[in-house]
Amino acid sequence: MITLNEIADQRSLKSILKLEKLSKAFPGVKALDEVSFEVAENEIHALLGENGSGKSTLTKCVVGAYRKDSGSVFYDGRQVDFSSPAESYQNGLSVIYQERSLIPKLTVLQNVLLGNESVSGVGILNERKCKKRFKALCEEFGFDIPPHEKVNRLGVAEQKTVEIMKALNKKSRLIIMDEPTASLSESEVEHFFEIVKRLKQKGISIIYITHILEEVFALSERITVLRDGKKVDTVDTASVNKGTVIKMMIGKSLKEHFDTKQRQVDKDRIIMSARNIVNKPRVKGVSFDLRKGEILGITGLTGAGKTELARSLFGVNKINSGEIWMNNSRIRINSPVDAIKHGIALIPEDRKEDGLVLLFELYKNLTLAHLKGFSNKLGIISRRQEMLSVRHHKEKLDIRFSSPRQITRNLSGGNQQKIVIAKWLQTKPSVLIMDEATQGIDVNAKEEIYTIVRELSEEGFSVIFISSEVPETRNVADRIIVLREGSIAAEFDRSASQDDIMSAVLGGTPEYDDEQE
Repeated sequence: MITLNEIADQRSLKSILKLEKLSKAFPGVKALDEVSFEVAENEIHALLGENGSGKSTLTKCVVGAYRKDSGSVFYDGRQVDFSSPAESYQNGLSVIYQERSLIPKLTVLQNVLLGNESVSGVGILNERKCKKRFKALCEEFGFDIPPHEKVNRLGVAEQKTVEIMKALNKKSRLIIMDEPTASLSESEVEHFFEIVKRLKQKGISIIYITHILEEVFALSERITVLRDGKKVDTVDTASVNKGTVIKMMIGKSLKEHFDTKQRQVDKDRIIMSARNIVNKPRVKGVSFDLRKGEILGITGLTGAGKTELARSLFGVNKINSGEIWMNNSRIRINSPVDAIKHGIALIPEDRKEDGLVLLFELYKNLTLAHLKGFSNKLGIISRRQEMLSVRHHKEKLDIRFSSPRQITRNLSGGNQQKIVIAKWLQTKPSVLIMDEATQGIDVNAKEEIYTIVRELSEEGFSVIFISSEVPETRNVADRIIVLREGSIAAEFDRSASQDDIMSAVLGGTPEYDDEQE
């Protein structure tokens, strides 16, 4: 007699998605090279790899955003060749992208049912049935979100929930999630995990794409790793550790070390001072000094005021009160132009939205912040000087690209971030503010950014390094400020333990002892 467990085991072996020797090439790049990949029914399957490894290309080939060059795609037991994402969505295969795809001015209910509304025979919207379907969806999956709230009034986590509800309304059997927890706070991530686990309990399969390995080990049953467009391997999550996965991703071991030795920083050379900076409602009287060549880390939970402080110092947000001093002189910053004039540059939190023009060639992005430095008296830009600058920063920052005229959107996340850094180095700043500089980039690229930050500080740049990740902040910074609810909650040097810093972040009282991690 077959038991229920045996039936479940047999069901779990059945594929919801199967790829056989999938290939896709772009001019000069083999993005996918005969990749075979399989996702079982009722499985959370992590798809990992560095930026540029082929994850996004694979997703787009599966859902029909790209036409594959060769290979086969099998979905729910039949061979398919979707002509567009809309067709794959209609067949129960949905993608939740890192960039949200909702219509901000429509309500939650309107976004969830968009394109799949209940209408009468003559095409008139049946609001009663629409509300009934929405309510049933909430009850089945445990969602609690107001149907008539405009999406643009929701937080990031709630908007992610709306995207999931939209997929579930179409009765998706497979959902691909691309960096789903980007920009979520720690508590929001925990809530999101509960939603993902609930989806699995309901028999929905998930391909989970992320750079955050802790999430992979918390959620997935199997891991598939891509590197340079090829499949490295598929492994059971329980059979590997973080180090093994990183080696699969980058082809070598990555030694994560935290050097707690205090670097020598000239405490008498204060480059910037902030005095009681207020920017309502998020920044509430922040004061600090920044020394020459120092890396000042600022950490805290999402919503603690970190980004708002950065934007205030750069003149994007005008401060309500407080003072900013540079080299012992008080300055007024009413706009980014003022900040640049005084030697301040900002690497923004959202590089795609605020740091780059993605449809520009990369050389144009690299020189954009300092065009006068490449122009003659008549305002004519010297293309030769621009290309020389590209060559210089390519070597200095190890930027990888096929041509200076490559469209910036087609670069990996790590190389896009290096372009943003190079762009602002052109302005010759004395203070470089870096807001979540490693967000959305792979582990190897993160190490490269850390190295760049340290090298810049050694060259005499003063860096404000803002990050929500405490281990990262502790690894990079000489001194660490913890922001909580818009105010400075604590200050540490780099020898402080991670537990003490986390305690300050979360609102506890640090417990100092002689032990270090």
